[in-house]
Formats: sequence, structure tokens, C-alpha cells
Amino acid sequence: MTISVIILYTRRADISPAEFRRYIEEVHVPIQKSVMGEYFPLSFSRKYVSRVDSGAGDRLGAPYASRKHGDPASPVVLVGSPDQLGWDMMGEMIFRDELHLQQCYAAINSLKGQQMKDDEENFSETHQLKVVLMSESTAA
Repeated sequence: MTISVIILYTRRADISPAEFRRYIEEVHVPIQKSVMGEYFPLSFSRKYVSRVDSGAGDRLGAPYASRKHGDPASPVVLVGSPDQLGWDMMGEMIFRDELHLQQCYAAINSLKGQQMKDDEENFSETHQLKVVLMSESTAA
């Protein structure tokens, strides 16, 4: 059975959402692939928070996410407060099984893995990084 791990990155305040996304996609993910090598996850989907400047809040009728009332870089939060979100990218890594995850984790914690950890400081608030093991549930 596959195993899912969720990663939540918070961008540095001095980096725009567009720069954050570009950096992860063009620089950090290639470093991750290099570090993890053959233990890279079966899949690694990345989802970035939609921003007010996208117009999504206006289209969905979300008053606090309107381009008229919101900061263009603010997240489009449909329920709740934007200042409580606390992250900018959610990634989901899918591993073949627990052994695959353990092998990947060993690669990350190796000497070479330090390159990946050091790079995270270039785009994220590393003290806010969250990595969570998820369990699965099937719908009846």
C-alpha cells in the first residue's frame, strides 16, 4: 500500500509568490531529485495557494479575496482568515511503501541531503516547515 507525505512550505517574506513558485519548480525540485535519486517518490504533486491578483476571489464571490478590497499577494481564503493560513505551497509525495519512504528519508538525512536543507533557506521560512505522514481512508 502506498504512503502519502504532505509538505507545507511557507515562503520568505522578501520573495513574491511568483518567485517562490519559480524557485521551487526550477531550482529546488531538481535538487530534491538529485539528493533522493532512486528513492524519489513515485509522484510529487505541488499545489500553490491562489492569490487575490488571480481574480479567483472575485469570480467566487469571496469578499475578503476581492481585488477591490484585498492585497494582490494575499491568499484567496474562502472560509477563515488569510492571516491564519501560514503556508504557501502544499506538496504531496507518494511512496511505494514504508521501506521506500525510509530509504528516501535516509537520503535526505545524508551528507548530500544537507544541500537540499540548505537550499530551503533560499525560498522558505525553514522554522515553519511541516512534513506530515498521512493515513488513508476509503469511502463506503
